Amino acid sequence: MLDPRSPDFKPVIETADDAAASRESKEWTPQRGLINGMIACLIAAAVMTTGWTALTCKAPTGLLFHVCDDPKATFFLAIIGIMIGFVMTWILFTCMHKASGMVSLHCTIGVVIVALLMILARQIAIASLGVTVAGLEVSGWEWMGMRRIVISNIGVWIGVGGAAYFFNEGDSFIELFSTS
Repeated sequence: MLDPRSPDFKPVIETADDAAASRESKEWTPQRGLINGMIACLIAAAVMTTGWTALTCKAPTGLLFHVCDDPKATFFLAIIGIMIGFVMTWILFTCMHKASGMVSLHCTIGVVIVALLMILARQIAIASLGVTVAGLEVSGWEWMGMRRIVISNIGVWIGVGGAAYFFNEGDSFIELFSTS
């Protein structure tokens, strides 16, 4: 350890130019881009999952897919799930591509994994909070059964798959429908 009282001690004082030079020395690499993209995805996912879970706990009959007596209501629940899954995955792809500065298979895999983690996190919250849906005899940790996870999120799975298909190459939603 250097003693500040010793004659060999020379303090290093950084200036603004030194700080700018150290930032410039960290040039972009695919690994740094992917790490930045994953951090952005995880932050966005945390915010979206919190809101999605809160809404689901407040109105589970409207946000958890289940077969109702009315087929129109069942279809409507599936459409809501598809829209939720599609929009959330679209936001994740936007965060990933903008923050990472690249488009690659690794980005797509990262986004899909984060989307799956969002579904799992909501399912764990539903199970731990004991959410019940009228007409379903599922409560508590029964929500964590593989069959229940698949069935109660069927629309979300379709939305995530659709968004992964459309946005894996970095296209924005607007560019998909442009004719030029």
